[in-house]
Amino acid sequence: MKSLQMLVIASLLIYSSAYAQDPEKPTMADKRPNAIYVAQDFFLTLSINYERIFPLSEKIGLGLRGGFGNDMGNKSLAAIGEALFVYGRNKYFFEAGIGYHQPFTYFDEGPDPPMVALMAGYRYESDKGFLFKVYAEFIPDLFPEEGSWGHLPFIGFAMGYVF
Repeated sequence: MKSLQMLVIASLLIYSSAYAQDPEKPTMADKRPNAIYVAQDFFLTLSINYERIFPLSEKIGLGLRGGFGNDMGNKSLAAIGEALFVYGRNKYFFEAGIGYHQPFTYFDEGPDPPMVALMAGYRYESDKGFLFKVYAEFIPDLFPEEGSWGHLPFIGFAMGYVF
């Protein structure tokens, strides 16, 4: 009788522990690859962007971003491009990238120089498609003016929709 009780208890423990495991989390290949969002980045540029992420493994993906924005400080329109590295799964991701900002229309003092930016930050994607990004961005001073301190790092953010 005691051995039967031990057998029942052992089988219950084994059976219940099999169901106690975490369900399989979505991988990078399961995430929605496209995004449309509004971002504030590149030193006060408000931009509209399209982004596409290409999965490489369960947790790693590479992405491309393209967009157009308005540089609120110098009143110029600009094209924006960025190459991204994305790491994570499910809803939470780390992003790092290098971006390019090329002004092409000028409304005041003349052309602004192009900018290159290095970026690293956090990306959240909800199950219903909401996208939120917050990141630190650094723009090295490629075209320094005399007496210039260069550009300091700053915080950028974006909100949009993934599909």
